[in-house]
Amino acid sequence: MERRFGKVGIVVSVIMVLFLAQAPVALSQSANNYELRWGTIVAGGAWQILGSAMLEDVKKANPNITGSTVPSTPTATLMGLGQGKYNIGFSLTDATADAWEGKGFFKAGPIKNIRSLAAFYPQATQIVVWAKSPIKSIEDLKGKRVSPGAKGLSNDLEAQRLLKLYGMSYDDMKVQFLSFEDAANQFIDGHLDALLFITLPFPFAAVINVSSQGEIRLLSIPDDKIAELAKFRGVEPFTLPPNLYKGVDYPVKGIAVRAHLVVGEKMPDDVAYAIVKTIATNYSRYPVALKSMTYAKIEDMAKDVGIPLHPGAAKYYKEKGWIK
Repeated sequence: MERRFGKVGIVVSVIMVLFLAQAPVALSQSANNYELRWGTIVAGGAWQILGSAMLEDVKKANPNITGSTVPSTPTATLMGLGQGKYNIGFSLTDATADAWEGKGFFKAGPIKNIRSLAAFYPQATQIVVWAKSPIKSIEDLKGKRVSPGAKGLSNDLEAQRLLKLYGMSYDDMKVQFLSFEDAANQFIDGHLDALLFITLPFPFAAVINVSSQGEIRLLSIPDDKIAELAKFRGVEPFTLPPNLYKGVDYPVKGIAVRAHLVVGEKMPDDVAYAIVKTIATNYSRYPVALKSMTYAKIEDMAKDVGIPLHPGAAKYYKEKGWIK
């Protein structure tokens, strides 16, 4: 089997090395003066943009709260929360569930000292082939050249779970681990047969780029396979709306995971309350910063993502009537 690592794979590895090497950060637990160390994603990524906008609003509305965003990955952020190196950060619901249960990339042991703060937009299935491609189903990927993005991400995890339902694995195809942007370019240049994108924001820039170069088709996942994947905590059935991409005028069935904020259990209740209240108050400006937020509803912030909700957040959501 052929496997290659692109730029994002290298960046993810570097982030993990730096994360493991750094000393624990002394984080103030006083609500009177609280510093946020906010795990996002690589510079220029969606969570870095969204996190910066949210942090700006939080600090402006709450002078006692300071802090900064830190480039990270869901895995590194969850590990950092568990070890006290971060106190807030973005993750995806499937990764968080695995951390809670000590599965997947967290087999070293469960991370139980984390709490959900707020859920946001879905990241959904977008398996891309050219419109004239002979690939009509997941089974047809066997022996083909594909990319599931970079290794170690949610997309990688869910791609492996999907293939396993068909009795397949990466060994049955020629896999290249690339950044999503590099994968799209390789696809456009004819070096890949399919983009195995299972849990990505939408509309996604890399897919928009591909659709501008030629007519594409998105593969749906059959209902029985969706039901199996949805048994995993943090995964939900999801139908991608039509007309997100040129020529794709039909809904696409698949799964989704949610982008959400996770915090350490020791975050003071009034700090957690202040953060979610500020985000809710400024919610209307976030779709401007990140288009994926268009597909999130403000009441989704209180959505059950499979781990306990922080009491400070729960207090605000109860006041709004979003939870009982």
